[in-house]
Amino acid sequence: MTTDNATSLALEAWELSRSTLLAHLRFMGAAFAKLRLLPIPGATLATDGSHIRFDPAWVLAQYRNDQAFLTRAYLHVVLHNVFLHPFCDPSTDPALWDAACDIAVEATIDELALPFAAPANRAARDAALAPVKAALPLVSAETVYRYLREAREEGRLADDDVAQLRELFCVDDHAVWHAVSVAEAKGNGKQGDASEDPRAAERDDNAGPAPTAPSDDGIDMPFPEEARTAKRQRKSHQAMSSDDVFKKDAPEEAHAANMGRFADSVTLDRARDQWKNVAYEMGVQLDSYRKLWGAEGSSLSMNLREVTRKRQDYRDFLRKFAHQGETMRINDDEFDYVFYTFGLRKYGNLPLIEPLEFAEEKRIRDFVIAIDTSASTKDGLVRKFIERTYSILADETSFFADMNVLIVQCDAAVTDVATIKNARDLEDYLRDLTIEGLGGTDFRPVFALVNDLVERGELTNLGGLVYFTDGHGTFPSRKPAFETAFVFVDDYDDVQVPPWAMKVVLEETIVLQE
Repeated sequence: MTTDNATSLALEAWELSRSTLLAHLRFMGAAFAKLRLLPIPGATLATDGSHIRFDPAWVLAQYRNDQAFLTRAYLHVVLHNVFLHPFCDPSTDPALWDAACDIAVEATIDELALPFAAPANRAARDAALAPVKAALPLVSAETVYRYLREAREEGRLADDDVAQLRELFCVDDHAVWHAVSVAEAKGNGKQGDASEDPRAAERDDNAGPAPTAPSDDGIDMPFPEEARTAKRQRKSHQAMSSDDVFKKDAPEEAHAANMGRFADSVTLDRARDQWKNVAYEMGVQLDSYRKLWGAEGSSLSMNLREVTRKRQDYRDFLRKFAHQGETMRINDDEFDYVFYTFGLRKYGNLPLIEPLEFAEEKRIRDFVIAIDTSASTKDGLVRKFIERTYSILADETSFFADMNVLIVQCDAAVTDVATIKNARDLEDYLRDLTIEGLGGTDFRPVFALVNDLVERGELTNLGGLVYFTDGHGTFPSRKPAFETAFVFVDDYDDVQVPPWAMKVVLEETIVLQE
């Protein structure tokens, strides 16, 4: 069979798989239309956010042996993009991220219970998924990644175990994602010289690896010289279809179309935004099919909600508690008009400009941070939250010089109160920090303490109270006289807070950010 014939038949096989999926998953039409098929002989099965790269010979072999596997593989690759898995952070552990992404996608496909896409190793996969599902309210790439990372740090999971997990759920090659993220980071100046080739080595054009096994570096074809030296163009894409946007700057050669994207951060950002829109559209359409799918679509729906959820910036959130006040600093926006007019009178055309040494700004002076130290709150996360908050408090643009911050630890009762007046106090507190409590949860003692301090005049300009918790406790029955916010980390249980309080959900990666 000639190469052209093999490619044509492979494309037909993919189209049949897509038609089968669309007949059952009508809400995924936009997602299936977003990826273009890119046949490259000898390449692994992979996606870069705009293509599905595949080896035609491998596709025909899979279609002949097990058509269900090819159909499931198509859905697997598309869901990776819908869940934004290819757009990973360069700091993530590749082995853990790859395993977590495959587990999350395969768990979602299993829950859809598609009769034509049953896996061959169902029993082994179910056994591996059981502890993960028992520990996590939502099986997503992010939650599974943290679960695997904690298990490895605690010694419950070895690198060989991670590799075995990946092998159970592996369908495609993820190494291209990490090459793209590293290249993007280099382009942003995060990883050194952006011109450095992210590949460790080049592979021969005629090499034929097992298409479902991850490659060492994610790049299976040589980088064409014309793709390296091509001049980039950044023209407007307004009034163009999404397909035209993807095709506009693509090189004519298939290899260049695949490889030219690696260092193109503009294309990467565009693809990420487009997949976010696809996820949102899928979520809306899935809601209209809720009666049809019921519980079978719950995991998919929750993953889509997580992908499209607006991320909260913790620093911006804290600034909601700021008050207007005067701070000592050079004010470049204002100057003393007395000197200005004096110079004009004295010298005729020589104004004297002296910047003011104070400015009116919104900053935080009195503030209370309450930490839920109940047994249901992880000790390590509590410590990281305090450290993260400290990094924001230490920023001179957030607080007045004479700040008065209380850090209160509480489970069923107040167990520790620390008063912070300056950065040195915070450093001392963190150095000697001991998490007290780890019992039940009652929020009322903290509110009683703060009310008492306000009445005694120890908190004269209280900006508000931020309560870091898992939400499982007793709330006050009345609204306090100060602003209150309950902060949750990756909360998927829709814990209800009183109507007078703000509810903020932060990603654990934001809390753990240095």
